[in-house]
Amino acid sequence: MKSRCGIVIMLVALAALLFASVPAAAPASVSLNTYEQQLLKRINHERTERHLAKLRVNAKLVDSARAHSADMGELQYFDHNSPSGETWSERIVNHGYTREGYKTWKAGENIAWGCGLYSSPVAIVDLWMKSSMHRAVILTKEFRDLGVGAVSCDGYGSVDSMVWFFTLDLGRRAK
Repeated sequence: MKSRCGIVIMLVALAALLFASVPAAAPASVSLNTYEQQLLKRINHERTERHLAKLRVNAKLVDSARAHSADMGELQYFDHNSPSGETWSERIVNHGYTREGYKTWKAGENIAWGCGLYSSPVAIVDLWMKSSMHRAVILTKEFRDLGVGAVSCDGYGSVDSMVWFFTLDLGRRAK
């Protein structure tokens, strides 16, 4: 099971690399891994299909999203809030996406995990779009900023092969 899932993941990743078109540009200060680039592209595709503004990568939200995905994998949990009690919105603020100096501050988050074919960014965004609550976060008209974190680990729960954890943090700050 372990080697089969690993082979499938490698094939999915290779296929995604071969068939993915150029992702939306990230700021020079932010480098997204291949899965994160694909998430950004797919989410902006869903938004533009509905005549919503494309989201721009925000380094602070990327830091928050990556940290959360890594934490879930390392500590083996799946929740918006950490086992230490830090809420998702506190985490976003603690990574620098603060309310200070802004009249408007709004944020949202989606999380997911997957193995094998269910760990591709296409599968994850499709899963989120089939859920009314997750779709509502992605399609929130007011959001302008995005942070994505896609981090792999060796197993989760009863799965003994590579698992990917995904965090999508979205927000808007306006003066």
